[in-house]
Amino acid sequence: MKVSSPMNGRSPVRVFSSRIVRVAAVATVIFAGVTVPSQGDNLNQQIADVSVTLEQASKDVAETAKTLAATQAKLPAIRAKLADAQAKEATAQAVYQTAKAKSDEARAVYTAAMDKLNAKKLEIEALQIKVDQFARSVYQQGQTSQWEIILESESPSDLTSRIQTIKSVSQASAKSLSDLEAAKLQLKTEADAAQVIKEQMDQLTAAANDDLVTAQNATDAAASAKAELDHLVAQESKDLAKSKASMAAEQAELDKLIAEQEAVNKISSSGSHGNGDPQATGSLLTQWPVPGYAAGSDPAQHVGPRILSDGRHSCHTGQDIPAPTGAHIVAAGAGVVLFAAWTTGYGHLTIIDHGDGLVTAYAHQSVSLVVKGEHVAAGEYIGNVGNTGTFSRGSHLHFEVHVNGYNYDPMGWYGGSKTLVACAPTRSIG
Repeated sequence: MKVSSPMNGRSPVRVFSSRIVRVAAVATVIFAGVTVPSQGDNLNQQIADVSVTLEQASKDVAETAKTLAATQAKLPAIRAKLADAQAKEATAQAVYQTAKAKSDEARAVYTAAMDKLNAKKLEIEALQIKVDQFARSVYQQGQTSQWEIILESESPSDLTSRIQTIKSVSQASAKSLSDLEAAKLQLKTEADAAQVIKEQMDQLTAAANDDLVTAQNATDAAASAKAELDHLVAQESKDLAKSKASMAAEQAELDKLIAEQEAVNKISSSGSHGNGDPQATGSLLTQWPVPGYAAGSDPAQHVGPRILSDGRHSCHTGQDIPAPTGAHIVAAGAGVVLFAAWTTGYGHLTIIDHGDGLVTAYAHQSVSLVVKGEHVAAGEYIGNVGNTGTFSRGSHLHFEVHVNGYNYDPMGWYGGSKTLVACAPTRSIG
């Protein structure tokens, strides 16, 4: 018996998962165009992925979908917040513009009042000059000058003329004093009016300034809401991209699994062929493949469908038998080795043809001890249990049974029902 090299120095990687990850949703859709038999395929059970890599991809899909949903749930509220902030901003800006217009109008009125007040001041200054000039004249000449003007008259008509002149000057002086007093009174009235206008203007200006602050705060709130919305939209886009990437990774792993399962089925189909009735092959398998270790009891360790994150199906095509690395694996029946080599997903894989179309496969071995074409006896030591291949997690034997290239539940040859694994890549007999 020849021992094959354990993958020529390559280190073992992750294997076919023998444990499950609970997934939130269970779908009713299977691979396109496939009808799943009712026997043993309860799609209402939330069963998880078959490989640790595919399992992690499913987790990533679920997590990013959850994050995306949370982000999208926040969007309506923040959009409403933005709309409210923008409405308040528009209202506040309108109030400010009205207040500013009133303030500007009041300022114009105050400016006109001040112009009028300044004009009155100039008029008073001119009147004051005239009064001052008259006062100085009276002071310098005294009251005797008027008598001198009268006494110096040369004729009655000259006297009359001089008296009239003196009278005119007196009247002019009196009028100047009267005008000055009236102007001062008017100045006080206009100054009081200007003060009232100024107070009104100051109040309107203060109100406009308050409205401006309110408008600016509303603008800041709108800008903040817009920034928050932009952040959420960017996060939504990021989450969506991550979700798509996770879905792509999950699909890539699923494609690898299907390809490997189809490759194993192709090898199985290259062996012997019988009438296709699994009941006729019952006597060909007489040995349990891992003596001393029972079949795994976890549902994920049995054959059947696995539901991925979005309802697509994976498929576990064999029975897992948990056992420590190095535990002996024996041929379930006498036959010829169809395949004994390293595969990416199944690790060290041995396939034995027992005749009449019955083929058994032994995956994830730490080492295979047989070679292609070798004849083995039932119960013969053919390899060791391991944890090799990308579709494995934990040390165990993944044991498959094929009839004419189609997957059947291996437990059918050990007391169970010989049922077709309907979710396997090769799904029907005919």
